[in-house]
Amino acid sequence: MQLRVKIGQWCPLRTQKLVRNYRKCAIETLSTPISGPVLKTALMEGYNPSIRAVPMGKAADYTMTLRPQQRICYYPGKLHGGIQAFYLDQIFADCCAGALTANLAISYLRPVNPQAPLRISTWPVRVEGRKVYMEGSIKIPDQATGALVEAVRATALFIMPKDKAVQISS
Repeated sequence: MQLRVKIGQWCPLRTQKLVRNYRKCAIETLSTPISGPVLKTALMEGYNPSIRAVPMGKAADYTMTLRPQQRICYYPGKLHGGIQAFYLDQIFADCCAGALTANLAISYLRPVNPQAPLRISTWPVRVEGRKVYMEGSIKIPDQATGALVEAVRATALFIMPKDKAVQISS
């Protein structure tokens, strides 16, 4: 069925199939549905990135295999983009302690299998006063070669609040 919509006209979004897929994935993954603070706790379970000092601040690397309760999919076999954004934002923030996310831009380059090991890396690219510009990626093993390939690329801007006494050094 093709929808004919005029420019500027609202139309219903047909998501029944997507919702069925999401529920199926959630049922296969979770014995008990979770949300809110319990969900964040479940997502953060086992989270322990390696953070190191670099000339412009801090960089981080983290390799993880998601636990069943962390494998949230919208389409079967494809990790939800919001979960990928959550982990990138978290690891960016860990590199910019005290700063706030002002902008997070994500490019999804290929689907991420929720059972594949993920390699999340972030690094600073520029510091301007209270602003820290970061880049990061999620890499996954290539199915054919096993080599790590970039699946997600992100850029972020973090800003240290004015009331913070510590100035980020460049």
